[in-house]
Amino acid sequence: MPALKSVALLGVLGLLAIPAAAHAQDIAVEGGLARAQGHWVGELGVGYSLRAGPITLRPIGGLFIHSDNDEREVKPFAKAEATVSIPTIAELGAGARISGDRTRIYGTAAFDLLPKLKLKGNLGDKYAAIGIMGQF
Repeated sequence: MPALKSVALLGVLGLLAIPAAAHAQDIAVEGGLARAQGHWVGELGVGYSLRAGPITLRPIGGLFIHSDNDEREVKPFAKAEATVSIPTIAELGAGARISGDRTRIYGTAAFDLLPKLKLKGNLGDKYAAIGIMGQF
């Protein structure tokens, strides 16, 4: 039943996001390694950025992939981030990640590697992630 709730949550968030996505400045694609729900997992996410000056709001939906004893488990997650851009240095902020029955608050930082590519890290209570974010 928790999986059904997660899928329903992502579906509702997706429907609510359609009008806002039409006004997005870019699409964000993330991939990385995370420690979540007591496991090391791979995370893949897609979202969009809404900017107002140095402030960015970014809703993201995705999947985390966990493999344990030859069994692969794929679960959805949703997160929302609010960041402030410090030109030529970093993008710093906070986010909330919803996965299963839990919502976790975390800090986030992203550093430019190339013009459209950033090294990104998240750190919160029982949640840590590092990976790459591309913006198109």
